[in-house]
Amino acid sequence: MTSTNEFGKRLLALLKQKKMSQLRLAEALGVSRTAVNKWTKGGMIDEGNLDRLASHLEVDKIWLKYGEYTNVQPEQGQQQADTGQTRVSNITELHLQESAEIVTWEWDLLTDELQYSDNVEAVYGVRLNTNDDFWALMNDEARDKLVNGYSRIIREGGAHEMDFKIERHGQHRWITSRATGVKGPNGKVTKLLGISLDNTERKNNELRLRKMKQYFDVLLAHMDHPVVFTDKAGEILVSNRQGQADGLDYLELQRLLYQLVMNNKAWLERVCETGKGRLQFQGWEVTAHHHLDDDQQSFLLFEFEQEAGRTAK
Repeated sequence: MTSTNEFGKRLLALLKQKKMSQLRLAEALGVSRTAVNKWTKGGMIDEGNLDRLASHLEVDKIWLKYGEYTNVQPEQGQQQADTGQTRVSNITELHLQESAEIVTWEWDLLTDELQYSDNVEAVYGVRLNTNDDFWALMNDEARDKLVNGYSRIIREGGAHEMDFKIERHGQHRWITSRATGVKGPNGKVTKLLGISLDNTERKNNELRLRKMKQYFDVLLAHMDHPVVFTDKAGEILVSNRQGQADGLDYLELQRLLYQLVMNNKAWLERVCETGKGRLQFQGWEVTAHHHLDDDQQSFLLFEFEQEAGRTAK
């Protein structure tokens, strides 16, 4: 089975091959050095960063994250079914650690027959038997996105991965679809095989953070001292650190925040209770604000100002 650690190993091998440092990669992608370091250890990576990472390293993103898909093409019609089953098995195996509910599906383009695994209702919220059932769950934009992805597989081969939203009875779910093609006796792709999994929680968190980042990017741009928005563990989500004029670059700021959070737990608990707090830490006057978003997710806003007459360490 392909483990998440192998993603980190592939990334490290590519960086070594291209003689590229983790810091240089982080700067090119506009992310923190800490984030890149987590990826090299097999940590989670969202779809937007995966797209940019694969593009920057000039590799296929699905290969980069999951390793090679089974890509043996049948030489005869009888072998087609065996190859298809092997591929579904391999694709499913790659993702068993990501979700307890993974739907496998198979679409025969010659007969238009569509088959889903028995757990389809648990993931989609409705029993699906035909493509009409499937298309009815989404709007035109999501449908066109999937059709274009499937069309590329038929034309060019390979595999694709995308997120799309489905709606039913006023409720919506985000589904991640991963698909690949199988060639038939005519040498053309005549069958699509894939998996689907519910990624609603991950996608909602991603969209919420993106919305907050847009707001704080505007807010922080007008502040001349270091200001950063973090989760409760102190990991930077948004920062106004662009230069090193005050001796505190992005990497040093992340190090400082981790130490601040780990060494001042009682103080941070009071900040979360009262909404605001202030203390001196390593030559800085630190002001912290506690923030809850609409979904009651907890975040912290830190402001750093150098103590009068002192230089920050």
